This record gives sequence, structure tokens and C-alpha cells, in this order.
Amino acid sequence: MELDLGLSTASGSRNTDFLCRQNRYKTAGLNLITKEAGSNKRRKSLRLTPLGVRIKNELLNELNGLHNHSDNGIRETKEDH
Repeated sequence: MELDLGLSTASGSRNTDFLCRQNRYKTAGLNLITKEAGSNKRRKSLRLTPLGVRIKNELLNELNGLHNHSDNGIRETKEDH
């Protein structure tokens, strides 16, 4: 993920901590993901929590709704050609 976003490993860790239930300073996070140990101890698998799944689905529904209604925008007329 860090490479895709152009982040250092430390920055990626801090940013994903904010999306977890609690960060390393024991303050509340957004509870959107969990971090799970992978086969490599230095790498973590990120998984959406039920709240994260719900928000993802809501966002996708909104985006699909915008896409489906995009034909309602400005239409070309014969004079435009």
C-alpha cells in the first residue's frame, strides 16, 4: 500500500492506525479497518470492519447513483453540431 500511495512504511502505519479502532497512543480511531499479522511479521493484512464495509457499500451506492444519473446533465442539441 505504501508504494501505491508514495508513503514511507512509518507513514503508512500511522495513517492506517487512524483507521483502526484505537491507535498506538490508545486514542480512538475511526474503526474502519483491522490490522492482522501476515506471514511476514513486518507486514500486516488490512481488513474492513463491519462499519468499514457498511461505509464502503454506502459510498459505492452513492457513486453508482451519480453515474446512473449522469445522463440527466447537459444534453447536446442539433445546434451544437
